[in-house]
Amino acid sequence: MRKFLYCLPLFLAGCSWLAPDYTRPAVTLPTTWKGVRAVARDDHAWWQRYGDPVLDQLEEEAAHHNDDLALAKSSLSQAQAQYSYAFANQLPSLSVAGTDAYGKFADGHVRALGQSFRFPNKTSNFGFVGGMLNYELDLWGKNASLSNAAKAGVQGAVYAQDAARLSVAAAVAKLYFSLRALDRNVAILKDSVRTQDEILALVQHQYDVGAVDALLVQDATERRDAIHAALPDMEDQRNNAESALAVLVGRSPQDIVQAEMPRGRDLQELSVPEPTPSVLPSELLERRPDIAMHEQMLIASNFNIGYARAAYFPSISLASLAGVNNIDIDNLYRATSRSWTLGAAMAAPVLDFGRTASGVRLAKANKSQQVVLYQQSIRAAFKEVRDALLAQNTASERDADNRARDGAAQQKLHLMTLRQEQGYASRIDVLAAQSTAQLADLSQVQARLQRLNASVDLYRATGGGFTTMATKEKDLNI
Repeated sequence: MRKFLYCLPLFLAGCSWLAPDYTRPAVTLPTTWKGVRAVARDDHAWWQRYGDPVLDQLEEEAAHHNDDLALAKSSLSQAQAQYSYAFANQLPSLSVAGTDAYGKFADGHVRALGQSFRFPNKTSNFGFVGGMLNYELDLWGKNASLSNAAKAGVQGAVYAQDAARLSVAAAVAKLYFSLRALDRNVAILKDSVRTQDEILALVQHQYDVGAVDALLVQDATERRDAIHAALPDMEDQRNNAESALAVLVGRSPQDIVQAEMPRGRDLQELSVPEPTPSVLPSELLERRPDIAMHEQMLIASNFNIGYARAAYFPSISLASLAGVNNIDIDNLYRATSRSWTLGAAMAAPVLDFGRTASGVRLAKANKSQQVVLYQQSIRAAFKEVRDALLAQNTASERDADNRARDGAAQQKLHLMTLRQEQGYASRIDVLAAQSTAQLADLSQVQARLQRLNASVDLYRATGGGFTTMATKEKDLNI
């Protein structure tokens, strides 16, 4: 036994050798973004670049009350508890043991707990109080692999929380922009309703005096009816967007039903950040929290292979018992006799009908799956960046074109109003120009919304506000 204890440090040095060495899967990455160059900037709170204090307030509210973020936080707590449990399995356990027996023994000597006791031929007590120490030698790294896998799970949960926070922030921004766009659309449609009502009244008057035929009246009626029908639908969309935003930021059911969401700057007054990414392609792997999360899951699956392989080898446990005992319960607490024991137990697999081999195959298959998911997350990330860049450029051009078209329509309305004042145009001509300007306003609102959403998508695709190196040790609490 003593020789075994002397060799214990050498045995412990062999921990974790059954887990394969981890190597990040090789991925061919582009050196630059096509058509643009990365611009370094601090975009931790990227939504502040739109210049709307109400949006900043909603983002802060969602960060504290959103349900998805609460679930991500709970998952992180579970991962931390799992790691603490796995780490504790590597350490000895100490427990208190005690017995108390009452009976009659035959006259003679009995050896127990390493001591010789003489029992009188009478009814008496036998008691023991002491401590027990148990420790499993992790010779093959089973517990170490499980602990390292759990630690990777904690880090993955941290990145999953970051990914959820980024996703929620982007959703809040896009939904708020949609709400402001719908506010503007409702206002334009209400003006359009008044315009079409006035046009129909003028055309009807012209028909009554025989200046126009019934076909023009029918056309004006159809345009008026179409605008009237579009307004309730637009108001329903606005109400639904308002309710959805209230849910997203974590409002209470009472606030969802009774309260209105606050409004900030008009959609056209919001600043639009420049359409360029803030990272190079090679930095995206360290920037996107979802990619980092999948890599941590891959690392955990790598350690799980070592845990499964350890089942091929015997497990060795040490147990030590030390305490005081006495035959007479009246003298038990005076500790008239002390004893200790130290023992070792070994259990080795002989025949398990392929159970261990199946566990190893399962662990390897899980790692292969995690490799695919990791590579898939990288492909998806670069696709999202590419799509966001293209959408940003297209939306910027469309916004500029619609701005020019809207300006031309407003200029035409202004000129037509001047012609009416000078007697060269009728009121119906002015109303027709006003209707055209209103349609141009609707198109401009939609183009502006697409540009804002494209900028949000670019921030989200490039992992705006996060770097995996900065969050590597954050929130671990282990």
